[in-house]
Amino acid sequence: MIVLGSFLRREELAELLGRALEDRFTSEDALRLKALVNFNAFAARTWSELFAAELFRDLYAIQLPSRQASWKGTLKDLIASNPPVMNPRIEELLARYQQFPEDFYRDTPYDGTIFTVGEPPCYAGSRRIKRVRRIAEKSARRLVDYMYDQIRQRADELATERADRLGIPKDQLITSLEEMDAEFSHAERRVLKSIREHLFVAAMPHFHIDDVVGVRVLADPGLADRFQTWLADRRDLSIVDEKHFSGKFQGRNMVVAYRLPLDRLRGVVPSGDAAERMISRGVASSVPELQSMYLEFLNRSEGHVRFEVLLIDYEHLLESEIGRSMHEAHVLEQRENQVYKGRLASNVEALMNWLFAFALSPSTTFDELPIVMRGTYLPDYFDRIHRRLYDYPHGPHGLTM
Repeated sequence: MIVLGSFLRREELAELLGRALEDRFTSEDALRLKALVNFNAFAARTWSELFAAELFRDLYAIQLPSRQASWKGTLKDLIASNPPVMNPRIEELLARYQQFPEDFYRDTPYDGTIFTVGEPPCYAGSRRIKRVRRIAEKSARRLVDYMYDQIRQRADELATERADRLGIPKDQLITSLEEMDAEFSHAERRVLKSIREHLFVAAMPHFHIDDVVGVRVLADPGLADRFQTWLADRRDLSIVDEKHFSGKFQGRNMVVAYRLPLDRLRGVVPSGDAAERMISRGVASSVPELQSMYLEFLNRSEGHVRFEVLLIDYEHLLESEIGRSMHEAHVLEQRENQVYKGRLASNVEALMNWLFAFALSPSTTFDELPIVMRGTYLPDYFDRIHRRLYDYPHGPHGLTM
């Protein structure tokens, strides 16, 4: 199932998502999901802020100033100002950004902290947390890819059965488009049957998503060497996976395992606006209850997380924000190039999106899942059930204007 490496109690969360996929999700599960998503959002922000601040302090031997950013335009503006190096490609990118800023997805929501160095301030690095919608979308994409693989396997089995009935090898089988469509639809129904009989999730491997939290470091060769020394001295940190990207996107990307400073995290409990927000979402009925639940959440956690650290130079940083490897364009490309777009794919995407939206909504009543894998829905229906989470008015036959 889906394992979010940057979250705590991730096996429990994976189980809840699996129960929802097989339509075994209960009202008790709904409340557990609310608590897990909200507490993880708070915990991830706490520990990632602590980690990033320490990282940049150690690399620069001073406490770097930081600022919060809620939109990508804030990040892109800072990166494009006061470039530390210059060459023809950088000049081209900066000129294009200054001339046509509306082309660069500046209004994309962003949950991040930007660290700066020098005066005027220059970008040194950042810490970001994936938005819940992107977590839901990425979880759905992993599930859809797996479902598509299962459907293809079952369609291949059906073709083998047909070849056996005809007494010929499968590679000599001549299949019309109508027969191929029919076998694919039959294979879909076989997968759907395994979901309906609660056999699908048990056979599914774990799909790890380790980039919910990401830290990016602008690194020249000297700073990259300091980072390597810093990393070797950290006994609470180890590299799980590492990739050196080349081509349109270049950088050293690491998935790291991090042993959390739980004693420090226990000293930062939800309060003020954060507590009131969780209470409004139905996580708890009072601040003392919420704080007690949060401490229990930490005490029962694994105590370690996984997230991404990226080292990148300035030119390729610009490419990733306003150039050839712009992140927002990559997201759109992934959506457009999804191979399987059948009923199961649509339902999985809608279900994951709804589950995480429910967790952050003020809705606390739960009778049954509004999306099941065997159902057939139009996009209008998905709009309606999302509006219901926020008590928007709707009539007996649809939403009112």
